[in-house]
Amino acid sequence: MKLFLLISLCCVTGSLAGICQDAFKHSSDLSRPFFQVVEGQAIEIYYQKRANQEMFGIKIYKNQDMRKKDLHCDLCVNATQVEDGCFKIKSTVLSVGPRDVLKYITMSKYTGKPEVKVAPTRTAEFTDYVIPSSCVCKSPPGPGYCGKASDKITDYRPLFVFHEGATSAAYLPKAPSTAEIGLQALKNANFVPAKQQKVPQKLDFNVEKLSERDGCYALDLNEPRFALGDHINFVVTGKKTDGKNIRTDPRKAYLNSE
Repeated sequence: MKLFLLISLCCVTGSLAGICQDAFKHSSDLSRPFFQVVEGQAIEIYYQKRANQEMFGIKIYKNQDMRKKDLHCDLCVNATQVEDGCFKIKSTVLSVGPRDVLKYITMSKYTGKPEVKVAPTRTAEFTDYVIPSSCVCKSPPGPGYCGKASDKITDYRPLFVFHEGATSAAYLPKAPSTAEIGLQALKNANFVPAKQQKVPQKLDFNVEKLSERDGCYALDLNEPRFALGDHINFVVTGKKTDGKNIRTDPRKAYLNSE
């Protein structure tokens, strides 16, 4: 029996080899950049180059209300050089830490077109959750994993660990700002928007409250079974300690050989 590790990537700490290809290999939304953060030190931004695209730019506003008139751009930069199929921006000007919220606007310029295409404002939220840059290649994670992860940052993305064709598990290091966490997921399928559902969509699993185990929110599953090449489409739910609800947008992660 082979052991596979699945990590859903968006906003992570550390460095990753071939990050551009890995980050966008299975992405269903190529219009979003990939953020990599070294907490309190630097931010790297990757954006996959489109055909005939000659420039990528981004304006980032940290912890600001976009409705206010006195906005200031915390990082305004563009790039024209392409590395491994991506525009890459690295900056030590912008420092990002846990619970920071980045509102950002992206811009693109294409060969032969004088205008610059400006995308709507989007959000990247960083919390105390972690996707470790080093592999956790056994299930469950080894002793101290959750405690060591607690000082890292990323958004609400679990670490998934699978035994092919057998059991699977999900782990989220517990953040001080979070009261409880739930998990909804589909196997090899997409979430249907509520307005388009004639009847409630049947989920492969829907757990309202994950148990706490050694500093992690943890979930063990016997069903559904996963194999190499499968993907999981998931939504994290729950509550923060201030009473606010947690519900992320649907996200995909693919099961790849470790």
